[in-house]
Amino acid sequence: MNTVKHPAGYRMRLTQYITEKWVFPDDKTLKADFSEYKKKEDYKWKRRAEQIGSRFPIFVDFDDFKTRLKKATVVNLTTQIDNQITNRSHCSSIESLESLVSTYKRPRNVQKIQQGIMSNDKLPMPIVLKGSRGMWIMAGNTRLDTAFLLGDKPKVLMIDVSQEKYGNGFN
Repeated sequence: MNTVKHPAGYRMRLTQYITEKWVFPDDKTLKADFSEYKKKEDYKWKRRAEQIGSRFPIFVDFDDFKTRLKKATVVNLTTQIDNQITNRSHCSSIESLESLVSTYKRPRNVQKIQQGIMSNDKLPMPIVLKGSRGMWIMAGNTRLDTAFLLGDKPKVLMIDVSQEKYGNGFN
């Protein structure tokens, strides 16, 4: 058994010092993710829902989004699964990732994410939608690229939308 002497003088299992890095997103993050989805709902997510095999709209409202997220499966994301997710950037370097996110309307702070991963800070799990015909990254593309580039093993929240009845004529 791996043990470490606690500063207070008693022994504890080493695993008790390990904290979970990838955590469920807080309300502020969830609201930002849903807001970004809603802004793009009609001109991007309608097509995306059809591509992955899901109803449209994917989420009726914020409460629906939160409820379905709480039922999501936590997946240890491997490169094999990651390569199947549509709309992932798969940048080959931190520099190329920084260049990519600098073009976003709301640029991401790659250095902050990088420092968080290296410091074992808590990071919100990215969100992936899984339909009957494929998967799509909804939130956390930059976190995933940074994690993989640093050799980290990210976890994602995977919402299975494949059992949904397809709306708007999608089959």
